Amino acid sequence: MKKELDFTTMAPAIVAAVGGAGNIKTHTHCMTRLRLVLNDKTKANEEALKAIDGVKGVVDQAGQYQIVIGPSVEQLYNEMLPLLPAGGQEAPVQENLDEKTNENVVSRIFAFISGCITPTIPVLIGSGLISALLSIVKFMNPAAAESSTYMLINTLAQAAYSYLPVMVAFAAARRLKTNEYVAAFVMLALCSGSISGVEELNLFGIALTKVSYTSNIVPALLMVPVMAALDKQIMKVLPDAVKSILRPFILGMVMFILTLLILGPIGTIIGMALANFCVWLTSFGGLSMAVLSALHPLLVMVGMHTIITPLIVNEITTYGSSLLFTKALAANLAIAGAALAVGVKAKKAENKQTGISTGVTALLSVTEPALYGCLIRLRKPLISAIIAAAITGVFVGMFDVRAYATASCSFLTLPIFLGGTMQNFVFACIAAVLATVLGFVITWIVGFDE
Repeated sequence: MKKELDFTTMAPAIVAAVGGAGNIKTHTHCMTRLRLVLNDKTKANEEALKAIDGVKGVVDQAGQYQIVIGPSVEQLYNEMLPLLPAGGQEAPVQENLDEKTNENVVSRIFAFISGCITPTIPVLIGSGLISALLSIVKFMNPAAAESSTYMLINTLAQAAYSYLPVMVAFAAARRLKTNEYVAAFVMLALCSGSISGVEELNLFGIALTKVSYTSNIVPALLMVPVMAALDKQIMKVLPDAVKSILRPFILGMVMFILTLLILGPIGTIIGMALANFCVWLTSFGGLSMAVLSALHPLLVMVGMHTIITPLIVNEITTYGSSLLFTKALAANLAIAGAALAVGVKAKKAENKQTGISTGVTALLSVTEPALYGCLIRLRKPLISAIIAAAITGVFVGMFDVRAYATASCSFLTLPIFLGGTMQNFVFACIAAVLATVLGFVITWIVGFDE
């Protein structure tokens, strides 16, 4: 098929353009981007990359060389795997924060957090859509919420958040080249009903602080780097004959005790601080949401939008809903409206086709094809989308429009705003239409140079 032939052509072209397989240190992908860590970025030919059909943009941020592809990135990545460094699917997410690189400490920390969160995003999206479906069922038939079927499916939806720390610990351990299964093993124990949120526990006679480990990803992010450092020392000290036996035992016991006594309580304090920061950040109503909504496309441009995911997850798990996440609704649909305006108004056939196709994609799924393939290239539509997002942000801030689950904000995922009052969902729908219309109208009025 033509599509497969395109991926087969793109894969070696991209590998060659970044300096060859030998220049690729680690590799992974998110929903729309290839995320590579290169040994030497000077060997990458950015112009050659951008010239490859299907590449919508290149972002060098937070220690990663990000190549924007769009929703088909996973198919392309599967074609690239045989060409990438040995290690198969485990190689993409390995990274050692102790290694000396040209990136500063802050960039490496951001890369670590983003790399631990990004693999869990598909699970969070799936959970969000299941929750949205259940909200619709409950709205149409309240009695259905008492059925066994509803409760079983709801258990599936809630598991994504309840055991998110386990998934984050697994991803973090894989990045830091320590045993991911031991990391998951420790977090599973901590998330158990006999430990998480239980009061008056003690360990060796030491009273433990009450900590809710379920849905709290901060203890996992603190635990795994300590575990990786301990693992290095264990590997140096233990004889080869007993490593396979004593290594998991020591890692599991030490990290379990250390997390219960120190890292868990610290993680809870940080998690609450992040949740309260979200409340403060959005406490200025329309003004704060206008700024946050306007900044969202810029964060996507530099690949830093996933950094906010831990804040949103903490906000939802702490308070049950997120106002901060609603900025994505305002921004995503403003981008869609701006791209559609380009598609309708453009005189060049290429711009018409790109505007319409990426605009529809943004309305229904992801925005990066519209952002990179249309708005950034023409510039003025990007400014128009930012203005439209800011105005819509004022609206959602004034009416406190909240999301009750996470998913890529689009018209298809509006049910994630069900969960509170019906008025919240109605205002979310109004905001979606408002952002799309404003993005279209402002782009049409401001115009653009082709």
